[in-house]
Amino acid sequence: MKIFSISKLLILILLGAFVQVCVPSYAVEDVNTVKLNEQKGPLITGINFEDVLAKAKDHAYDLKIADYEVLISKQEVRGARSEYFPKFNFNAGMEYTRNFRDVKESTVMSIGEAFINPYTRFQSIMGITVVYNVFDFGVRGGNLKVAKEEVKAKELETLQKLQEMNLTLLDTYTKILVTTKQIELNKEILALQEKDLALNERLYNAKEISKTEYNDAKVAVQTTRGKIADLKNIKAESVNWLAFYTGEEYDLENLKVEDLKKSDFDVLEFQDYTKSIIWKVHEKNIKKKELELKVAKRNNYPKINAYGRYYLYGADRTNYAESLGIEPSNFTVGASLNMPLFDGFRNSALIEKTALELKQLQVERDKAIAQLMARLATMRANLMYLDEQLDANEKAVAELTDKEKSMRRLASKKLVSPIEEDEARIELLNSQIEIEKNSITHTALTRGIQILTEEY
Repeated sequence: MKIFSISKLLILILLGAFVQVCVPSYAVEDVNTVKLNEQKGPLITGINFEDVLAKAKDHAYDLKIADYEVLISKQEVRGARSEYFPKFNFNAGMEYTRNFRDVKESTVMSIGEAFINPYTRFQSIMGITVVYNVFDFGVRGGNLKVAKEEVKAKELETLQKLQEMNLTLLDTYTKILVTTKQIELNKEILALQEKDLALNERLYNAKEISKTEYNDAKVAVQTTRGKIADLKNIKAESVNWLAFYTGEEYDLENLKVEDLKKSDFDVLEFQDYTKSIIWKVHEKNIKKKELELKVAKRNNYPKINAYGRYYLYGADRTNYAESLGIEPSNFTVGASLNMPLFDGFRNSALIEKTALELKQLQVERDKAIAQLMARLATMRANLMYLDEQLDANEKAVAELTDKEKSMRRLASKKLVSPIEEDEARIELLNSQIEIEKNSITHTALTRGIQILTEEY
């Protein structure tokens, strides 16, 4: 047995294993995974929008998924870059052949791809093959560029998901803030209505008002109670969704919600849609598809490979152990050219399919930009409407405030009943509910346009 030859081959094998195991593999970065059974902290009793955004950015499931998509696409880059390295393969085998027509001298042993071993014998073989892609008209380079563009596209899509999440959180936070304000004001209204109901009950028992007036007072109380219950339900749903995004637990009954910060952002400033994240995402996908089309066309070009083979071989007619005495047998180097002549129109179909996908992406980009501009136009129109509403609300509140003061003075002089005084107060509170809702919505719309047009 040629121990020296086998030892050299084993060293090469071990070296290859070392490269596979020990060379840095660009290990996947750790992404903070969500633990569903993690212990929650104390209930949160106060929130503001900026903190909500920060916590959601660290916890949101969609962003974690997007992070993994980026990491996965980076591994595709590694796969595409591997085409620039030579490929080493090790093979070994052992075989026993029993030939019933043993011959002493070799005759023709192969016809076409069929091979006939004319000897009864044991045999063993070991070998290393190396293949290197010398030239392929830019196919591997094109595939690497496609993989890199995919990484950039995934990173942009992550920013787009962050933008959409921020808009969703803004809508959710706005609902919580509006309902909190409305619940507080409606509770004040309910307290006044319940006091008036007690007065109406005494008046009805004293035969000073009709049953219809008494029933109207009871209906008013029940209507407000139902309104508060509806508002609490809307608030609870919104808080649950907020918890989904942030991973926090909130004290629903005692939750204090800070007002949205007003911004001096110019909502009419944004006009260049090519600066939007939506445009950048679609443009990156189009560029990637253009590269894919270029690669598909070059698949029809020839490819030149260089190769080498080194084999060790041993054989014995009667003893298996002796066949393991392998020794250098042959060494081959060469080059090959491979050019597809006809593949059943498979690659032409791939080229046409990629070209159609490119056109589809262009239409999808145009649609997305049209939707963006329509969305912005609608938000700006709503802002103009709210400007008018807020102007009318402020004037109404001013008038109702004066009326409520007048009724308070008249009630102190016994010129009007306490019920009439409370009715004026309730009318003012209802007007305040409307102005709070419109004011918060106006601030949220301005912030929404700012998020939607923000450059990342």
